[in-house]
Amino acid sequence: MCFSAEASFIVGGTLLIVSVATIRKSIHKRDLPIALIPLIFAIQQIIEGLLWIFLIDNDAVQIQFWLSNIYGVFIGIIWPLFAPYAVYCSETNSKRRKTIALIGIAGIGLAIYTAIGLLKQPIIAEIINHSINYKHDVAGYQFVIVLYLLATCAPFIFSSYRHLYIAGITITIGFFVAYFTFLETFASVWCFFAAITSALIYFFFVHRVKNPLIPIP
Repeated sequence: MCFSAEASFIVGGTLLIVSVATIRKSIHKRDLPIALIPLIFAIQQIIEGLLWIFLIDNDAVQIQFWLSNIYGVFIGIIWPLFAPYAVYCSETNSKRRKTIALIGIAGIGLAIYTAIGLLKQPIIAEIINHSINYKHDVAGYQFVIVLYLLATCAPFIFSSYRHLYIAGITITIGFFVAYFTFLETFASVWCFFAAITSALIYFFFVHRVKNPLIPIP
């Protein structure tokens, strides 16, 4: 599997098109956060595409620094906060909303932890095996990974909408594949995969299926 600036720009550009179509399909205000997910991923992928370019330029240290840490903000702060919030807003089942809200609390804790960590030790990016490694020491890494999986993937799995559920299962599978196959470059590879998967959200607006797949008593 090979990644590059071109790959990031292609995914980012494609998601920009998908995001416009998705937002136009959004009717209710409560669904707008979900509709914005492909757009946020598009911006994230374009930022990584730029980072690819500047990592090749050894004289662009400052630009590398800012792009690396902006990308880190997307990974560790925006997504743990936004994923539970977006699914919570779209959900109509009260029991599921409570479950997603509890997951959101974990996301808030993770976002705060990440923000403090970035201030203490900014991210340094480097290219390893055709992917980008975001170097940043994380205390209790295994626990943080579990918390991250919970905050970013679980809200979709608990959704009562079929296509959000499918998106949740898909990004969770991608999470484990990236973690066990591309450990050093996990953040970059999984976000690349999740960005592509976010296009599934378009079908949430095209074909709504409101019956829960996993009933919560």
